[in-house]
Amino acid sequence: MEIKSSSNHMLITGNIKSIQHYHMISQELEKLLQRASNIQIHIIDSISITSSIIGYFCKLVTEQEKTLSLFIQDDGLHELLDDLNLLELLNVQKI
Repeated sequence: MEIKSSSNHMLITGNIKSIQHYHMISQELEKLLQRASNIQIHIIDSISITSSIIGYFCKLVTEQEKTLSLFIQDDGLHELLDDLNLLELLNVQKI
């Protein structure tokens, strides 16, 4: 997995599957959130994401009142987030 970010955008390529990936994503998001409260996250290759990342995203939106927009490429990941009723909360869009 690789992360690239600038201003309020984060691009994640590769599969998100480990606790190390959670730490990488959360650390990078914390940096972005110091500059902006509205973050766009593009998840390009991953077919899933860990529950810890889903929980972290939800916590940012519900408890810290940040705005996230997820742009998902994989149909299966989009369906997972739909099954969890998170499309609206996380502003999920299929790309």
